[in-house]
Amino acid sequence: MSEVGVTAWAGLGLFFVGMRMISTHVRQLGGGSFHAFLVRSLVRPMAPQSAGLMFGALTQSTGAVTFVTSGLVAAGALTMERALPMLSWANVGTSALVLLAAVNIHSMVLLLLGTVGLAVFLGIEQSDRYRHVVFALLGLGLLLFGLMMLKGSIAALGSEPWMREFVEFAGSGVAIALVAGFVIAVAVQSSSIVTVLALPLVHEGLLSLDQTVLMIYGASVGSGFAVLLLASGMEGTSRQLSLCQAVLRAMTALVLLPLFFIEKGAGVPLVLALLRAVSDAPATQCAVAYVLFQLILVLTSQISARWLLGLARKLAPPSLEEVLMKPHYLFEEAAGDPATALSLVELEHRRLVSLLPDFLEDLRPEEERSAQAAPLTLRAAASEAIAEEMDRFLSATIRANPDMADIDLVFAARSRLQTLRPLQAALHQFASELIEVPRAERPVFAGHMVEGLHAILMVAADTATDDGADAVEMLFILTEERSALMERVREELLGGGTSIGGRESLLSATLTFERIIWLLRRLAPAPAAAVVLA
Repeated sequence: MSEVGVTAWAGLGLFFVGMRMISTHVRQLGGGSFHAFLVRSLVRPMAPQSAGLMFGALTQSTGAVTFVTSGLVAAGALTMERALPMLSWANVGTSALVLLAAVNIHSMVLLLLGTVGLAVFLGIEQSDRYRHVVFALLGLGLLLFGLMMLKGSIAALGSEPWMREFVEFAGSGVAIALVAGFVIAVAVQSSSIVTVLALPLVHEGLLSLDQTVLMIYGASVGSGFAVLLLASGMEGTSRQLSLCQAVLRAMTALVLLPLFFIEKGAGVPLVLALLRAVSDAPATQCAVAYVLFQLILVLTSQISARWLLGLARKLAPPSLEEVLMKPHYLFEEAAGDPATALSLVELEHRRLVSLLPDFLEDLRPEEERSAQAAPLTLRAAASEAIAEEMDRFLSATIRANPDMADIDLVFAARSRLQTLRPLQAALHQFASELIEVPRAERPVFAGHMVEGLHAILMVAADTATDDGADAVEMLFILTEERSALMERVREELLGGGTSIGGRESLLSATLTFERIIWLLRRLAPAPAAAVVLA
């Protein structure tokens, strides 16, 4: 390989290393307090668009933004309706690298690398607060330096016969130019990278404006297809947003391709004429073509949002896990009205209490299990996720209404939640401990304990839908002190008949059982008679 070829190869390597460093460290910046700040900010007007623009510019990967966005939707920080603008504007954000590559950035790159080197010399990268910022900037410097090397080496490679043959083949037909852009974008998973790599060829006159525009269109569709491939094993939100990304890019290409053919065939001044009017520099013209594609994509997204989301939901319905993990009643806007917020929290609380019997379904005989009950691990994770969202919603209500008169009601709701969450955890632990004991080794009292607790939980579930005096009084009777009974059970267990590991799990389960009964008594409202006596 010639020295020029080695330089081009090294430049390409630095380019991809820089791209990976930027993506990795920007994602790390998205954790912790920054992520919490983002979640709080996304409810503001134009916040999803701004966040999408920023993340697209920083990561240069619509795939990365798609999966970050799907995580925010799954966490309840975004609705699908607000996630779609974030996704479409992320495509515009990827234009930042293309625009940088189209201008002379030699001095800026050297200044950036020198600044990062000084930061490393001073040990700034050792700080947890600035480490990822420093390495993200280093990645940007390496990426741009690799691009400079590519520009210089491609200028020298332009005279090589094999390079000219390759370029002539790529531009020999409309279909070939489109397919070339599509295939390269699928391989590198980014249409912006394809455009950036094409700019040195355009600058040296090896690719014409017409050829590069077609490659950009093909690469944009290929990038959407690559995101769809990455999400092929997923379902629910991630799959829906990936479908939206792929369909949006295909629709935008279908809008712009006919304009290209009309302009070339009929001579009507359209996109190519606009690009030539903007600048005389071929590289700048191609960069503007890329930006124009992304802006048309945003417009297409706004026009077709309802249809697009409907199609995505039809083709990729939400998974059972996503359905279970989301609150049914809470929504961000209600935090501004304390009365509404508290009523919604109460509805969500009652729903979680009504689901408590489901924790024991895996322990019951198969013929008696509820067909709607989720598996134990999923039920526990979903209940905890909803409880955590309720806690966050109550905090948001306090922040939104610092002078509210009913602040005691909010604290009372949070107090009940602080009883419900350990109750859910204790039920999960109880069921898990008994599941560890093989069914053949479980003593008779274990089955009685499960069925007895299930009956108590069913009464508790009834109080969630009907808090009448009879149901409440029954729950209080059933949750009376049972320590003497459980002590006799433990004595029977110590007598043997079960393996050592099974006995240990059963003993732990009996202790957890007592804790569950105590928490249920705390959770239940006091019966009227008890209030009068007090």
